[in-house]
This record gives sequence, C-alpha cells and structure tokens, in this order.
Amino acid sequence: MRRITLVVCILPLLSSLSCNTIRVTEEIAYQSGPFRVVGDLRLPPGVGPHPVIIFVHGDGPNNRTSGVTYPPIMDRMLGAGYATFAWDKPGTGESTGQIDRNRLLEQRSQIVLDAVEMLKELPEIDTLQIGLWGISQAGYVMPRVLDLSEDIAFIIAVSCPGEPGVEQGAYLIAAQALCAGASEEEASQIEYLLAEIEKADDYETYVRYKEQLASYAVLEGLGLNLRVATEEQWHHPNFEGDYFRDPMTVIERTTIPILAFFGEKDTQADPIQGAQAYRAALERAGNQNFRVELIPGVDHNLIISETGSLKERERRSRSGWQNYAPIYLDILEEWLRELRQQ
Repeated sequence: MRRITLVVCILPLLSSLSCNTIRVTEEIAYQSGPFRVVGDLRLPPGVGPHPVIIFVHGDGPNNRTSGVTYPPIMDRMLGAGYATFAWDKPGTGESTGQIDRNRLLEQRSQIVLDAVEMLKELPEIDTLQIGLWGISQAGYVMPRVLDLSEDIAFIIAVSCPGEPGVEQGAYLIAAQALCAGASEEEASQIEYLLAEIEKADDYETYVRYKEQLASYAVLEGLGLNLRVATEEQWHHPNFEGDYFRDPMTVIERTTIPILAFFGEKDTQADPIQGAQAYRAALERAGNQNFRVELIPGVDHNLIISETGSLKERERRSRSGWQNYAPIYLDILEEWLRELRQQ
C-alpha cells in the first residue's frame, strides 16, 4: 500500500515551484512475516530514480521518526539527493505484531530485507544504490543483513558495537556505575564480572562471580538484578547464539563503502573499542572506501552531552530536544555527496 501524505515546497515562493523544489513523503505498508510494517518514504527534490537510505532502529520501541531525532538526519540526506525510508517498529505506531526477543535479530533483519525487496519494486528508487543507516543494536542487525543480501550498496553505522553483545552489555553497566561514582578500578572489575557471569559454563563459577558482583553497592541504584539464581533457574550459556556473535566477523569481509561514527562520551557501547574494531576489521577486508569518526563531547546518539550517562539522557528527554554535534551532520552530508560522485 502506498499513500502520498505530504508535499513540502522548500522554497518560500510558490511561483518558484517546480519538480526540483518539491519533497514528497509517502506512507508505505508492507508485510514481513507476521508483521504489517508501516513507514514513510521521503523523496528528495528532482527527478528519480534516487538512491535510498533505510533507517535501522536501535533497541526498544521506536517509530518512523524516532520522536524528533531522525528528521535532522533525514533532512541532510534529502539535501544530498537521497531518499529515506523508516518505519514504526512492530507494536509501535501503525505497525502490528511484537518482536520475539528469542528471535530478535532474525526478525529485525528480515524486516530490513523485506524493505529492500519492496523498495526495489518502486520506479523512484535506484536499485543499485540502496544503503543502510543504523544505530546501536542495528550494529548487530546490519551485518546479518549483509550476510543475506547482495543489494546493500553502503552503510552508515552510528554507535554500533564492535564486540559481541555479552561484552557490550557488560560495558554499558560498568559505564553507568562509573557515572554513579564507582572508581575506574571498580568499574573495570564490574565489567569483567558481568561478562564472566554470562560466560560461566558451570553453576559454581556463576555463583562465585555473581556473589562478587553483588558486593558493589553502587550497582544497587542501577536497577541491576544482583540476586543469585538457583541451580534450577540457571542455564548454560549458548555460545552459538546471537549474544555471543561478534559483528566484526562480517565487517572484516565487507568491501562496500562504510561510514562509522562513535561518540566519545558513549556509555552504552564502548566508543574507543568500537572505533578501533571497525578500523581494524575494514583494513583486514581491504575496504578501499571507509571512514571512522570518533566525535568528541557527544553521547551514544551523537548528541552534545556532559557525561553521556543514561540518567543525563533521561533528564534531557524530559526537558526537550538537544542538539547533534554539527560535525556529525556535516560529515554525513559531505560523505553522501562524495559517494554520489563515485
């Protein structure tokens, strides 16, 4: 289903209206397994077919504009001549169904793959120039898409983890503990213990690490479950599961253009490790067109931040919209314009 919902003239004078001064937004619905997915396709000024950028959400509920956070990014993409497509996650907005947490990466990846197939059928879209923009958990979704599709022409990765989920999750909690007053040494030990708890291959090892973790009082205010599970409740880790898969095993085989951003103050995905991992993986791939940027003074969303902590983000969200680092949007638009010239 396609429905034109908005036409915007980007010039102040209607007398100047032409095919080169109109941006069109179309609502499109498509089926992906059990989900009816509804999103917006935004077309740039000018005559198509246009390259297109698919937005791959991070974790949690999210709609096609991610509140007010996507439009500034989309505006830069549209200005560079790219269409954008983003949808309401299943169970959010107009999309139906609920993602199964036990099949999270499988289902989320399939939604992206089905979006690619849908877009390839549209005459407005350049089928050879379909790219992905993704943030956070998208760093696990996009590599899976790359393994299953040859249609992805480029990727923009924002705060995407450069390590398995087990390590990223440990970093997130340890970073919040550091923001809450833990010392560097304490935060480092907390990060180690969290990862080892998830990797523990026998119940006695799990108990030993969990009891050590519970001794850190700073964790009590972070909502972390410090209770030791019974042996019946505990289960062996699935080392073959998504939580233990390293996304770099795909990135190190990827030769399409990649632009990767990391926020220096990110407390959700390790920005230093991530930037280093992406550079190393893309060099191993022999990728000839990649750029990795570590942006100072910004958080996980590349928004200007003092601490990067989750509590600061919560306070800001209650008080209103905060600003992206201008260099992020400038580099994004510059890179996209250059990509069109290649």
